[in-house]
Amino acid sequence: MALDSEFIGGRIRSVREIHDMTQKKFAEKMHMTQQTLSRYENGTTPIPYTELANISVEFSVPVGYFFGLDTEGVSGEELILVEYYRKIDERLKRRALELMKTLSEEFPGSG
Repeated sequence: MALDSEFIGGRIRSVREIHDMTQKKFAEKMHMTQQTLSRYENGTTPIPYTELANISVEFSVPVGYFFGLDTEGVSGEELILVEYYRKIDERLKRRALELMKTLSEEFPGSG
């Protein structure tokens, strides 16, 4: 798959939407203008790697996600679960994993 600015921009948009942020709020958080963010998301302007790295750190998303790596086959809902998991303390992480294990055993899915 050839990666282009439009693909990467779509991934940036996904990160923003997962965090339920408007372009304006996301742009402010990342110290850029809303217009610049819009151009990145639409793929009309290539985003510098340093900006991707900053987004990656700020939103705890692997840089590889923006290039289609490390998250192949992972749905938006799964990314949201990972984001929520990363926000809780270690004690709760263990309980969350136990809950997911129990749910998967009691209500197995097709996937």
